[in-house]
Amino acid sequence: MTRSVFLVRHGQASFGKADYDQLSPIGRQQARALGESFQRREWRPDRILCGSMKRHQQTVAEIMAGAQLDDLEVDSDPAWNELDHVEVITGYKPAYRNMLVLKADMVRTLRPRAAFEDMFVNAILRWAGGEHDEDYRETFAAFTDRVTRALDGLVAATQEGERTLVVSSIGVIAWVVTRLLGGQTDPTWRELSMAGYNTGVTRLQVDKSGPHLLTFNEISHLEIARLLTHR
Repeated sequence: MTRSVFLVRHGQASFGKADYDQLSPIGRQQARALGESFQRREWRPDRILCGSMKRHQQTVAEIMAGAQLDDLEVDSDPAWNELDHVEVITGYKPAYRNMLVLKADMVRTLRPRAAFEDMFVNAILRWAGGEHDEDYRETFAAFTDRVTRALDGLVAATQEGERTLVVSSIGVIAWVVTRLLGGQTDPTWRELSMAGYNTGVTRLQVDKSGPHLLTFNEISHLEIARLLTHR
């Protein structure tokens, strides 16, 4: 009997705020909408996991409220946490340890969001390239090893017929998908990590041969256009 895993990216976080690791009002609506869609489809997980970040836990809370899953417990595991985006950015440009410097540079471009995206892609490429590992507490290799171990542990612990819901982040989910597709860091992982919508659902099926990818980044629960966000 097969097992299923739903990997969910957290709702929109608080981009540009002092504490990024909080859901925005839209992020809460996205997660609640996903929970309500689970209830309408009568899909109910047997187990819920999430990373230890606040945006993960807040997303789980909204999903559970929308799906009326108050009787389930949630296991939190930092192995499902996102890469440290602050460390990735400051490794690329140490001056960006000062958020005011970062914001000023972005504003000067007159296209701050697009400029940030461009900068972040370059920062990610530097981190993932492996040539500057001494600048990071968690290298890209260490990050992918952590995520791989988390997935392997989940698969090993999943019982026959069990449905597991995991709330994590797009970098983590993108690596799971990259690994299952046999792709490469660049461009596969990078492109997937930039493509995911907030609360997008990635479905895996697990059988005797291991996990298999069924879908990536499902967003049918986000019926209102304003709820479609990447960041």
